[in-house]
Amino acid sequence: MSLIPRKTIVAFANNRFVQLLWFNPLFNYHQHCLLKFVKTEAKKIPAGASIIDLGAGELRYKQYFQHCRYVSQDLGIGDNEWDFDNIEIKSSIYDVPVKKDSFDYVLCTQVLEHLEYPDLAFKEFHRILKKNGKLILTVPLGFGEHQAPYDFFRYTRYSLKNLGERHGFRLTYISPHGGIFINLDFMFRSALWKLIPFKKYQLVKYFWFVLLSPLTLLLGAVSLFLDFFDREKEYTLNYNCVYVKK
Repeated sequence: MSLIPRKTIVAFANNRFVQLLWFNPLFNYHQHCLLKFVKTEAKKIPAGASIIDLGAGELRYKQYFQHCRYVSQDLGIGDNEWDFDNIEIKSSIYDVPVKKDSFDYVLCTQVLEHLEYPDLAFKEFHRILKKNGKLILTVPLGFGEHQAPYDFFRYTRYSLKNLGERHGFRLTYISPHGGIFINLDFMFRSALWKLIPFKKYQLVKYFWFVLLSPLTLLLGAVSLFLDFFDREKEYTLNYNCVYVKK
């Protein structure tokens, strides 16, 4: 239950100052990496190019593609609190009602783990994209279960490479969201949150966020420093990927 309307919360979260404050490497390394990756890739896209955001949810990244022809798609069965009213195409990701070779880019963030048939999704990515089109994808490895019961898989860098190659893609870029120390920090914060009472109200969540901010900053700084010593990043939280259609 929330004392604040959902649309107000989303608008607040999309505010650039709030994102600068909250989505930074000390407060929230994972969200920082996601946002930085999408913004960086968006800047590389030429004006007027077409992009479809598959599994767009509440259109979190739409604002970074204002120079593009942006189209959103979602099935609308994710988090129960989400508002899917602004989704343009409501459909299965396995069968998006657009023509073959329709888009220059596909954006798909934090969706693949929720798909029971990821091979079918990649097949549809390939159909939708133009020749040499790019797939911008993010997917977790170290996260716990979420959005139950629609949570099926976690992905290693090797499975991501093979999944793309099976369906006519070449993986040109892959980057982890930190290593074991970032992961431990994330798990400790998640465990701490389990102990916090009265979380059902949004205002109470904000209260606990402010109260725990000094500890969060300290843990973030320590984990970020220690992450420098983890070269392999085998226990990463997430992967950022870019594929090119062959």
